[in-house]
Amino acid sequence: MLKRLAAILTLLVAFAANAAMASDGSGWPKVIRKDGKQLSVYQPQIDFWQDYKVLHFRCAIAVKSASSKQEMYGVVENEARTFVDHDARTVALLPGTRELRFPNASDSVASALRKTVDELYPPGKALILSLDRVLAYLDPEKQPQQPAVDLNVEAPPIFQSSKPAIMLIFLGEPQFEPVSKEHKTLMFAVNTNWDVFHDTATKRSYLLNKESWLVATDPLNGPWTPTVELPAGLLDLPSDENWSDVRAQIPGKLVKNPPKVFVSTEPAELILTHGEPALSPIAGTKLMRVTNTDSDLFLNTTDGIYYLLVAGRWFRASGLDVPWSVASKDLPADFALIPGNDQAARVKAVVPGTTEARDAVLLASVPSTTEVGMADTAPTEVEYDGQPNFSTIPNTAVQYATNSPQQVFFVDGGYYWCNQGTWLISSTATGPWTFCAVVPPAMYSIPPTHPAHNVTYVTVRDVTLNTVVYAQTAGYSAEYVAATGVLMFGPGILMGALIADNWDEDQHPSYPPYPVPYSYGCGARYSYSYGGYYRAAYACGPYGGVGVGAYHDPSTGTYFRGAYAHGPASVTSVRQAYNPYSGVSAGSGRIDTDSGFAVRGAAYNPSTGTSLRGGYRSGAKGSVAGIRKGTDAVAGDSWDGPSAVAKGKGDNVYAGQDGAVYRKDGPGSWSSNSGAGWGPVNRSGSGAQEPNAAGETPEEWFQDLESQAQARQRGDRMTQKVSSDRQSAGYPQSGEGPPAAQR
Repeated sequence: MLKRLAAILTLLVAFAANAAMASDGSGWPKVIRKDGKQLSVYQPQIDFWQDYKVLHFRCAIAVKSASSKQEMYGVVENEARTFVDHDARTVALLPGTRELRFPNASDSVASALRKTVDELYPPGKALILSLDRVLAYLDPEKQPQQPAVDLNVEAPPIFQSSKPAIMLIFLGEPQFEPVSKEHKTLMFAVNTNWDVFHDTATKRSYLLNKESWLVATDPLNGPWTPTVELPAGLLDLPSDENWSDVRAQIPGKLVKNPPKVFVSTEPAELILTHGEPALSPIAGTKLMRVTNTDSDLFLNTTDGIYYLLVAGRWFRASGLDVPWSVASKDLPADFALIPGNDQAARVKAVVPGTTEARDAVLLASVPSTTEVGMADTAPTEVEYDGQPNFSTIPNTAVQYATNSPQQVFFVDGGYYWCNQGTWLISSTATGPWTFCAVVPPAMYSIPPTHPAHNVTYVTVRDVTLNTVVYAQTAGYSAEYVAATGVLMFGPGILMGALIADNWDEDQHPSYPPYPVPYSYGCGARYSYSYGGYYRAAYACGPYGGVGVGAYHDPSTGTYFRGAYAHGPASVTSVRQAYNPYSGVSAGSGRIDTDSGFAVRGAAYNPSTGTSLRGGYRSGAKGSVAGIRKGTDAVAGDSWDGPSAVAKGKGDNVYAGQDGAVYRKDGPGSWSSNSGAGWGPVNRSGSGAQEPNAAGETPEEWFQDLESQAQARQRGDRMTQKVSSDRQSAGYPQSGEGPPAAQR
């Protein structure tokens, strides 16, 4: 165990050893210098990534001794264990076997060169690669991918306004509970996407919209009008942190032009334009983009039909104020022709058949992992509203807890809890809990129409006597692959109806069965650069969706609200707003400890557990990487000092499959290095090269080299685009989602 821990320490210490190296943004080749010796490592070429665990790669290297000015070229072939950091968009490689070859070098020279390489870059030393560079080499058809599932693509209620407006969504009829045991006249709505209160004395409802308040006698039918006259209960809210953001807006500011309030009792969407739609043509197509809206809205000039994209679904309508219908299954071909440099190009990631759509699915299929020790202290508390109540999921042998905000199941005589990307098991519904090494196969039969389907994307990856590793793909964040081959968010409107139908008013209706990932209600938008879906519409509420903004704690009579966990302003990611299962405090995906050490892939709060977590921290001296075992943080060396890694020039050297080294000189032009210098490669005609050591004809190896070059160029473009998109938008590097400007 100690050796294994040391290996992981070595790897994760290298994670983000400096900001440039961590992001793989410092360029290739990497040049390492020490005592007059120099090693240039050219960008790795990926042969295969087996189950996203073991990466086989090769790269060209150039070695220069202290006494020679001539570089000797060779090939490194490696197999490495991989650790993926989706937030940083990097893959850490911990090489296992390594083979060094120097073509045409004598045994003595090759031995000296290997010794120099081992000195400058020791075997087993970790390497950081851009995830996008790695994916550029892979054939999506040959990689494990999230399976396609049947999703509902019917249109939700879609409202439209050319003036300021917000959308108030209730999950069924409004459900109110007392703010606390001491505040019985003031009630709080637990099934909506806004902060809505009801005063039983005045029989009025109050809605907080940023810094102002709206009041209505009927929360469903309105009308909602501005006010600064608030009931006594709001002026005397509990003093705990849970309500601090609300107290800060009392009595609020009186607005002269209040927004129109659209109200729905099911998940819905709002198209908000600043005046009448303004249109801009898209080059090479007959499409026009509506430019004065945050929605992805287009007009097809061929037939005058509008197209709207939300949550990965396409809808069409003859106007903005008429019913919408399904368009995902027969989208006009022009959407695939949108130029890559157009502002609308981002939507191609959800246009069936495009390269961008395949990229999105491949990225979603790369798992994140969480490793815990079998002896670690597991989470202990599962909350129930009253006695545990379980209901059978139709057409399965699985029962789920209907009165808990946690995802707890009963199957095969045992209780299973999917908590923050891990599985736990107990003989009773209330624990005690231990980490689970075997999940019943029946658990993976939960259909996509059920809100608990996302747990089917959490699997046990590896088990030893002491540890268990869990893997989670994007489906855990309710990002599902549809039958059309695109990545969609959530299962659609049928699930919302299911939850509303299951609401049992005879029991204590303090919250939905548990927070659920609705497809609609926040303008969910996909971005490859952000790594998934994020919320795009503040008009749909500060919490981004119903069922996740608040729930009631029956043991204390108080509420847990989105503001308490992470603040309304920071809930910018669909993953955060809709997936409270993948991290502490409503699934932010990271944990900030008192020391400021931000850790990823954590199984639970570091103040209560000892599981192994990887991450990074930033400070005045830059960014370093490390891991945390229990409460002890470990950070390691950087690439500073005598063996500095610097940006090189001319990343045009490749390792051939035959062990030779090649250089791309221009379009269709290649040179090879025989050990004595570079010489042109002749593919045909007099003096054409013979088949190489791998048995490839000149045309075959030429096509392989061209394919390698294209993959490298594409990986460079994708890496640079992701970095540029994140930097230009002020994207937090901790993976908290797009900035406020992108909502």
